[in-house]
Amino acid sequence: MCRALIRLICTHLYLNNCTWELSRYRLLGIKQFIRMFSQLKYRIKKEHQIAAVSVSIAGAIFFAATIGVFEPLELGILDQFFRVQSSAKREVDDRILVVTIGEEDIAQMNQWPISDENIADLVQKIEKYGPASIGLDLFRNLPVAPGTESLIEVFKATPSVIGIERVVSPAVEPHQTLAALNQTASADVVVDDDGKLRRALLSLIAPNGDVKQGLAARLALDYLYQQGIEPEMLDDRGLLLRLEKGLIERFEKNDGGYVQADDGGFQVLMNYRGDHTQFESVPITEVLAGELTDEMVRDRIVLVGSTAISINDLFYTPLTGEQQVAGVYIHAYVIKQLLDTVKGQMFLRTVPDYAEWLWTGFWVVACIGIGRSMFQSKSIRSGVLAWQLLTRLLALGSGICIAGYALFIAGWWLPIALPMTAVGATMALGISYQNQRLQSLAAFDELTQIANRRSFDQYLAEALKEPTQLSLILCDVDYFKPFNDLYGHPAGDRCLQQVANAIRQGVRVADLVARYGGEEFVIVLPNTTSEVAVEVAGRIQQQLQQARILHEGSQVNTWVTISCGLASVGKNDSVSPLRLVQYADQALYEAKQAGRNRVVVSQWQTHDDQKASASEAA
Repeated sequence: MCRALIRLICTHLYLNNCTWELSRYRLLGIKQFIRMFSQLKYRIKKEHQIAAVSVSIAGAIFFAATIGVFEPLELGILDQFFRVQSSAKREVDDRILVVTIGEEDIAQMNQWPISDENIADLVQKIEKYGPASIGLDLFRNLPVAPGTESLIEVFKATPSVIGIERVVSPAVEPHQTLAALNQTASADVVVDDDGKLRRALLSLIAPNGDVKQGLAARLALDYLYQQGIEPEMLDDRGLLLRLEKGLIERFEKNDGGYVQADDGGFQVLMNYRGDHTQFESVPITEVLAGELTDEMVRDRIVLVGSTAISINDLFYTPLTGEQQVAGVYIHAYVIKQLLDTVKGQMFLRTVPDYAEWLWTGFWVVACIGIGRSMFQSKSIRSGVLAWQLLTRLLALGSGICIAGYALFIAGWWLPIALPMTAVGATMALGISYQNQRLQSLAAFDELTQIANRRSFDQYLAEALKEPTQLSLILCDVDYFKPFNDLYGHPAGDRCLQQVANAIRQGVRVADLVARYGGEEFVIVLPNTTSEVAVEVAGRIQQQLQQARILHEGSQVNTWVTISCGLASVGKNDSVSPLRLVQYADQALYEAKQAGRNRVVVSQWQTHDDQKASASEAA
């Protein structure tokens, strides 16, 4: 009987012990869950901040791109690519000969415009050596005597001659004989807003609806036709043309770095490879003097045009800087590129808009990824330091330039300025954030994210200079050392963070909350009487009570509590910052002596008055 009773008691005790252990582990699990949930909330809040900054950067950059902010930058970078690409020495193109009309030639002939007689003589001297075609980059809409009839006969007898006209307003009519023989082409060009020629106009539609080929396109296609090569249109919209191994894509208004550019006619992006010195040239006076040779002309495209500054048929290109190139050389550039297209050396090409956005988006995301560690760092030495951020972003910027130039060499033009701006924006933002972080570390307590002792001292010293009422509350966490011993220092840090948060929630917007040291906090209440300060201290204690921070080592409550010492000064009181803190500290000491978890107001004015009265009595 006794043995059964003992067994029953032991079983009961064992079950109670198991239940207690289970409850303890369950409580620990709940605490861990709460801790993990708090960390998760912090991470989500931080990620939201990073996402907001990232979206703001990307949105601002993409908006700026859509309104054309980056167009001048993109064109400037493209020009630099052209100059680097053209810096290498290139062989003279043996398919093209340029007959130039310079200032010396005009002076020697003592005439401008050149007479019809000289033009007729020029054409005959070139034609006798069997050129593939002759392009006259000279307007001849009006007769220039002498030799007008002779020129008409020469034009009729020379099917290889192609004259020019201007289709776009102000229009210039072609020579009537050449127009009747369908031996004319357009000399119109497309000039960008900065005055440079980066696009070639292969054809356009005249006001009467006729399609007019550009001079370069007409001469190049005639040359290829003689070799049995004809262009093939690859789509119904007329955007893609094939010449043997090469493709010619029609320029559209938002291609490359352009935004809402004029894309009338069949335009292409030029791909300058070398300057105009790659074209063999001869002055017109030497041709008229009979100094041409068969080797110079046979089966070549011969272009005749003015290079004289006084004639003003000059254009800026990406290669020339402040100097200009004669229009006849521009036609030579386009002819060369059309002929090279047959070999696979195509005009500059672009990718669809969505691919450009993907390209830019990739680099923007890369920038944000690098800068992200900066925003997530919790101290000056955690994560990426400022110099490391700069190094990585500079490396990324170099990667953008190298990748962009490699694609350019392969014949593709993708935006460079736009992703580089993302790098610059991230760099500037990172440096700004780091500076703010340094300032924050200098002014705020890193653990509790409230003002530190240094900020408090400065603020109180300035506040006491004003002739206003002011109150100061000095708070101390009750039995904090037993809390640390019982729960550990990490829990103690979290406790201080929660106490700081409760104080922030209890004070007013104008009040300053600071960590005074260890487990002590201080609140400065400007324009506040002691009565109002007591109410604020009461609200702080209520907020802390609602936080319900478990404290099993406390001798006054189950939850964490604070004791507060309060000192106030009036408008006419003259008290130093140190003295006011001492008064509040004395009141805090009295609160602890009285049992803690309470607010005690300093009576320093009464004590000082009593001392003054005693001195007067003596």
